[in-house]
Amino acid sequence: MRLVRLFTLSALLALCSTLMVTAQTKVAVATGGLQTAVKQKECLDPFPVLDASPVAPTPFNVGLPVSFRAGSEFPIGTTLYDYQTNASMGRRLSRGANDRLMAVWTMSQEESLADRGTGYNQRVDGSWGDQPAVRLESVRTGWPSHVVTDDGTEFTVAHASDNTLVTMRREAGSSTWVEGAVTSNIYAANGGPGLLWPRAAVNGNTIHVIALTTPTGNGGAVYEGLDPHPLYYRSTDAGATWDRVDVILPGLDSSAITDMAADGYAIDAKGETVAIAFFDEWQDLILMKSTDNGTTWEKTIVNDHPLDRYIINSGYSFEDLPPMDPNSPDSLAIFTSDGTGTVLVDNDGMVHIAFGPMWVVDDDLTDAGWTFFPGTSGLQYWNESFGADSLMTIADVEDLNGNDTLEIGGIDNYENSYGFSLTAQPTAGIDQYGNLYVAYVSIMESERFLNTEDNQQYRHVYVVASADGGSSWLEPYDIINPDIVFEPDLADFIEAVYPSMARDVGETIDLIYQQDFRPGNAQNDGDPRETNFINHVALEPVLVQILKTKETVQPEYFNLQVQPNPATNEALASFELDNNTQYSLSLHNIMGQKVQDIETARGFASNQVRVNVSSLTPGMYLLRLQAENKVAVAKLMVR
Repeated sequence: MRLVRLFTLSALLALCSTLMVTAQTKVAVATGGLQTAVKQKECLDPFPVLDASPVAPTPFNVGLPVSFRAGSEFPIGTTLYDYQTNASMGRRLSRGANDRLMAVWTMSQEESLADRGTGYNQRVDGSWGDQPAVRLESVRTGWPSHVVTDDGTEFTVAHASDNTLVTMRREAGSSTWVEGAVTSNIYAANGGPGLLWPRAAVNGNTIHVIALTTPTGNGGAVYEGLDPHPLYYRSTDAGATWDRVDVILPGLDSSAITDMAADGYAIDAKGETVAIAFFDEWQDLILMKSTDNGTTWEKTIVNDHPLDRYIINSGYSFEDLPPMDPNSPDSLAIFTSDGTGTVLVDNDGMVHIAFGPMWVVDDDLTDAGWTFFPGTSGLQYWNESFGADSLMTIADVEDLNGNDTLEIGGIDNYENSYGFSLTAQPTAGIDQYGNLYVAYVSIMESERFLNTEDNQQYRHVYVVASADGGSSWLEPYDIINPDIVFEPDLADFIEAVYPSMARDVGETIDLIYQQDFRPGNAQNDGDPRETNFINHVALEPVLVQILKTKETVQPEYFNLQVQPNPATNEALASFELDNNTQYSLSLHNIMGQKVQDIETARGFASNQVRVNVSSLTPGMYLLRLQAENKVAVAKLMVR
């Protein structure tokens, strides 16, 4: 097929959307320099081996006493293997009874990576255990997911070097892990290709697993016409036995798709509802939903890919595509997912999806791959009330210098080994009130966040929330800041990626992420192999403007202002009320803890209240106004 190309110099960040977002974070506008395309990244060898003469690992502040640390972050483990996923993150942090937290990650402590497997730690009564030195399994594994059932059984699943799915189970009250495997008829012992890259979800005592057959590129084989093929598994007894194995979900066979990207999927469950979302760059963005605990399924196309069952290098022209989007970097470019996404079933059974965006193009029919535009950004969101092809941009790269231009240098400054967009790798949670939370990874602009050794921009983890079921989203919060991180003085030098949020949000929003001090990773970026930290962060919902049962509004709703800001001895809070109503004004620290009750009274129209800050420790505080069954929060700096 003839290839025809046109070019546009339009910005990439103003992505097409049929809905509006209400978050007020200043976002930067990309320039034409971000339109550079690069070749697709190859799927990672599930079991790589280091060079014959590897660079010795370089630990970083491993022994720094805790007394020198601050913030609400805590390192729960380390790893020399720093590639946690090819794309989407699985569930790796679970909340159990009595606010117990359990976390897993892919871990290796040896340069040879021979010890690679599941790292595990747990928080009991508010304290994490010692950082693990050995994996859970007896064999070499990677890509773990963790869930805990209603009866208290812990369950992990990871792929092993023989392309089997290895499980670890620990029943409530037991200190012993029992090793097993997900039942399958297509393991190598049965003459099949085997399985890789599993994901797990739980509802009650039922565990649901999605995985891919081992592709030919990783030593596997074509299975039922797909290379690789997504398959579904179910256990109704907390992982002891499996009653549904090797299930091809309807609409996910060779008649509908051509393959599936490694780790380009996510799974969640609540009640009898199970949801699986697929984020392959060259397929439709697909939701598979079951309302009978995984027995029957319904398919929804969330975002329609214009080329059905497209085979790379077969070719297409711009006439095969919809009318050209003015934001497209190329007339052959297709707006799709970057492969990273998350899915969440809310308390009413409605499905929510978030994903990183990407423009892709297959313009060279002589190679084996395709190209993408890593300068794409704008975290995308959808729920079942939207309908097909209706997306909302809920967050974007923060304009840190306020000049409306995204300053991240040339493509070498941000096209590192991850292969995803500038706002990517979302992971989601929900609280008992239905408030939604999404953590994601974003590039950081300006020279302040440039690692001069590698000439690459750092990435941080942000959290954004919705108090109205996804209709609008509040201002994103950068968790990599001196008030949160374990080493405040190093906040500007942290690379934060691979977040995984506890699905069930309690009194705090809990997540883990991987931290080191160089952008990119050793697996694909050529960086020296160094110690990476797996850190736990607990955030008070007030930091993302969620205050549980009260409707959270922007400060502008009450015209809430505080002057001067920063303040030294005293500040003046001003606000407006529509009705003669009772209000309360209080001051909280950055962790959401109340430090001062300022005033409770009745007011109407314009109001002014003096705030005494003379006795407060210098730092950031949150001024909280509650009135008219609504809550607004404004930041106040005390110096």
